[in-house]
Amino acid sequence: MEVMEHIFGDDTDYSQETVEQLKQVMLLSELNDEDTLIYGKTGMGKDYGITVDSWFTGFCESGDKKVYFCVYLGKTDGQSVSSTKAKEIAINIVHDYMN
Repeated sequence: MEVMEHIFGDDTDYSQETVEQLKQVMLLSELNDEDTLIYGKTGMGKDYGITVDSWFTGFCESGDKKVYFCVYLGKTDGQSVSSTKAKEIAINIVHDYMN
């Protein structure tokens, strides 16, 4: 979340143009409504070809409110982890929090 705030926060070192381009790439257009925009990026780590951790990190904008988030899923015996699942969890939490 610190990286997201460093890039997209008020005290960013990046140009407004760069920030806007990144936001366009990260925008989850299928999940947004007129009042709430969600931006994010998935990721995962592998060890010997096995996914051992995954995450979804980003931020949500609603009016003048911006909330940063990160959902991290580590390896759990007997259960698979995926960045898709981390994204789903994050979106549910963000929607609950913003409403």
